[in-house]
Amino acid sequence: MKKNYLLSIVIVLSLFNFLNAQNSLKVMSFNKLYTTSNSSVLNVIRASGADVIGLQESYGASRSVANSLGFYHYAMSSSAAVISRYPITDTNSSGVEITLPDGLEVYVFNVHLTSYPYEPYQIRDRNIRTESQAINSANRTRGAEVTRLINNIQNWAPSNAPVFVLGDFNEPSHLDWTSRAANVRLHAIKVAWPASTRVTNIGMKDSWRAVYPNEITNPGDTWTPVRSSNEVYDRIDFVYHRGNNVNVTNAVRFGPRNDEAEFTLNGFTSDHRAVMATYNLPEGNSGGGDNGGVDYGSNLLKQSSAEESNLNNWIQVAGNSKRVRGGQGGYPSAKEGNYLFYLGNTSTGEMYQDVDVTNYSATIDAGTQSFLLNGFIRSYSGRDEGRIKVEFRNSNNVVLATFDSGWKSNQNTWEAIKDERLAPVGTRKVRVSLLSQRNSGRSNDGYIDALSLSTKTNTVSNRSVNRINTSDDTSNTKLITKAWPNPAKDYIHINFRERFTGKLTIVNMLGAIEKTEEIHNSTNTEVSILGISNGIYMLELVSEEGVKYRQKMIVE
Repeated sequence: MKKNYLLSIVIVLSLFNFLNAQNSLKVMSFNKLYTTSNSSVLNVIRASGADVIGLQESYGASRSVANSLGFYHYAMSSSAAVISRYPITDTNSSGVEITLPDGLEVYVFNVHLTSYPYEPYQIRDRNIRTESQAINSANRTRGAEVTRLINNIQNWAPSNAPVFVLGDFNEPSHLDWTSRAANVRLHAIKVAWPASTRVTNIGMKDSWRAVYPNEITNPGDTWTPVRSSNEVYDRIDFVYHRGNNVNVTNAVRFGPRNDEAEFTLNGFTSDHRAVMATYNLPEGNSGGGDNGGVDYGSNLLKQSSAEESNLNNWIQVAGNSKRVRGGQGGYPSAKEGNYLFYLGNTSTGEMYQDVDVTNYSATIDAGTQSFLLNGFIRSYSGRDEGRIKVEFRNSNNVVLATFDSGWKSNQNTWEAIKDERLAPVGTRKVRVSLLSQRNSGRSNDGYIDALSLSTKTNTVSNRSVNRINTSDDTSNTKLITKAWPNPAKDYIHINFRERFTGKLTIVNMLGAIEKTEEIHNSTNTEVSILGISNGIYMLELVSEEGVKYRQKMIVE
């Protein structure tokens, strides 16, 4: 009995250590519909808690949405973009590399495949009558796009790394249009749809089908929550995954009120349901622990808890209080100590503290300085709300980037808020703001506690900067003879070795695209950088054949 008891302890501790060694990542694919407002998109992302979002029909919205969230973003086309809570440390024509806080690199590809002709409609209208006709039509419509996607995955992403493929395929799955689905008339005929077949043939797993293997009882339609006569409802939005120790634990959809989706939201206006999968990932290269085994500097915030009676380091903008003793008079217990931040009984409360980070200017301007925010928010009734914002500002007080927790109203426990990000080049001040909002009653019961803002020199980002400094593609020299001046002020001039057709992008150190231009059959070009802030950027050229040129550029 004693041996069995000890063995049980060992097993439990081993399981505990294994679970603690996992990264949890929420990955979403969302065709937002081009007419959908940014506020509606933000509502979906905030409600979902998604870490990585593949947007389709973005058409410029990704930058604004990412800025509002304090996320990173990269647009691989006018329609397709990736938004990420974590730094985007490399890109290619259809995907991004994202580095998680513990150093784990994941690869995310996002596509919006051609929508017409849409074969399920052709089957409905009896213009297509057989499986072979459907497959041939789908190959003609999307085959070349799928080939480019697969080549990008196979040539760029390491074989054992976590890889995710997101997108609106505008084509159903062969895992849905099965013989038994046809037998129960869920679909008209069996079709081994080629896009999904080819993606799974390179080891990608359909995350929805991994969670819900029965296509009859859980069809998981994403097209469309808009009900109409003669519509063909289907699953055409996907989240695929592969990689060693990548395990999907949950999959859900988001849609409008009174919809079949697992989560329904007011103000949801897209004609596609969003689909999100949650994963456990392997531990990264920099060790375990809450901060990935990284040593952070001391807390830069003064009076980071509400224990001191005079919170004079916090500048009050709205509200009539700064703190209250927890655990009495109806107030929740503090997360740490005896007191918590409480902004009073006015309808809104706000106070902030500015942290001078000029001592870190060298690493900030090298693009390698990270800041880590930690804090906790809760409510009393579940209606009033609290919020934490972090703004990175330059010496002229211009906001360069923002993290926003969004309004939180968990009434039962303290909700942890955590964000780590690179400071934008030029950052000299970090403003941390605490906000509360009364939505019912007379008290403003949004509470905040246990704050910290700490630093580390981001070795992941150092590696990324090195990539930008050195051309990592041996075919680079085939594209250009010269790109100058560097540093540049108003324009960048580029001479090509031969006539060039492709795309030019200028990306800042946060991974956000500052400028995109299409170049057609040119031997040279002049690119205006007027309006781009001073700092370090990456100039990237990608030809029609996928040949890439990359160079660090300094804008003065």
